[in-house]
Formats: sequence, structure tokens, C-alpha cells
Amino acid sequence: MRELLLTCLMAASAFAQTEKFGSFTNSDDVGAPPLKGAAEFDASTGQYRITGSGSDIWAKADQFHYVWREMSGNFAVTATAKFLTDGIAHRKAVIMLRKSLDTDSPFVHLAIHGDGTPSVQFRNTKADNTNTVDFPVEGPGTWKLKLVRQGNTITVWIAKDGAPLRELGHTNNMLSSPILVGLGVSSHSQEAINTVLFSDVSVEQLPATAGARQ
Repeated sequence: MRELLLTCLMAASAFAQTEKFGSFTNSDDVGAPPLKGAAEFDASTGQYRITGSGSDIWAKADQFHYVWREMSGNFAVTATAKFLTDGIAHRKAVIMLRKSLDTDSPFVHLAIHGDGTPSVQFRNTKADNTNTVDFPVEGPGTWKLKLVRQGNTITVWIAKDGAPLRELGHTNNMLSSPILVGLGVSSHSQEAINTVLFSDVSVEQLPATAGARQ
């Protein structure tokens, strides 16, 4: 009976930890921003309220808040992002794939900036410069973001204010499994915060790619 009770308590504890961040397992500041970030998950609505600060997700080192889980193989991540605070035009809400929590870690993400600029940004190797592909500025709004990894191919979609998703394009990325998959927020400032409401969040494991190493 005692062993059964212990097993039940451990299972309940694991479930509670999972529920704390919904589809994700951890919430961390990356790059030690002077203003601490935070994440709140509302299980009743499935919404995440994520606050982050930091200089940027850019150049050779990053500062932001990250809610994440470890994954391997193929997957799709979808989220609708709404900025709740005003701030610098290049503050960001992102769906990110990242090798580690190191500030200079390799990563790739689909970002929406505060001014409505969608972009795909990536750092291919540790401590390398960040590369970017920016798309036309579409103005502030509520944004649905989708990122899919299949093998080494990452494809991204975006939609504004309830419009249908449209594909922006795809890129090849050599991040090996396992990787950290999640939602990130940066204020583009060490003196201000940026709060983003993420809703309709979906994290889906996809079938393996035939012949690919996952």
C-alpha cells in the first residue's frame, strides 16, 4: 500500500509539473537579462503570458525569455501571438528551435517583430553571427505563426488578424536532435519588458522522414 501511495504521489507530481507550462516543461531567461522574465500558463484557456526583456535575439549572443521542451525528430509548432506592451519596433515574439540555453547557442526561429515584420533568423554554429531573412512590414496586429521541421527542412507560415495561413518559405538547418523547442520573447532593451500573449498553441510530433537520421 505504501509503495502504491508513493507511486501515485510521484505520478501526480509529474503531471503537475507538465501542467505548469502546458505543452512545455521549462521557463528560463537566456543571457541573464537585468530585468527578469516570467511565464504564466492558464490551463483553462490554454494561453501563455510570457514576459521577457534583454538586448535582442541577434548578433553573437542573445537575451530573452524562453518557454521550452526537448524534442527530437519531426514536429510542428503553431501559436497565435499578441503583443500586450508597447515598445521598440524590433521587440520580438518567436517560435524557436535552439540547441542549448547558452547565450551564443545555434538556433533558428520564426519571429514577428512589434512593428509587424516577419522574419526567419538563425545562427548556424556556436558564437557565430545571426543571419536573417526579413519579409515586408505588415504593421501591428495579432499573428498566427507556424513552424514545421521535417528532417533538415524547416518551413514557416504566418497569418495576420485571423487571415488564412500563408507559407513564407523554407530553409535547411543542421540542428541535430535533441533540440529545445519553444516560445521566446525579447524586448530589444535591457531597460524595458515585452509581454506577449500566446494562444492556440499546438506542439505536434510528426512521423519520421523516410531514410533520415532524426
